[in-house]
Amino acid sequence: MVFLALLILLCFFALIYGLYIKIGKKQSNLDTKNITYNLNLEEGHEITDIDYIDNTKILFTIKNNNKIYAVIYDINSRKIIKIDKEND
Repeated sequence: MVFLALLILLCFFALIYGLYIKIGKKQSNLDTKNITYNLNLEEGHEITDIDYIDNTKILFTIKNNNKIYAVIYDINSRKIIKIDKEND
């Protein structure tokens, strides 16, 4: 009975240690990029969501009153592509 209790306790500590190692490793490998972008938004337009597409593109969801549209921003060429014009 004592053997099982020690075994369970050992497994619990191994689990906690494994989670600590996994979390600590991810945080040390984080790489941040400072990206400057200008969407030239008009008065009343606000960004409601930002999604990462790949290393060169970011998707912005923009709201103006009740109209919602999306914009893809290319980081390398610094160009903007409006992808939803149905609400205009």
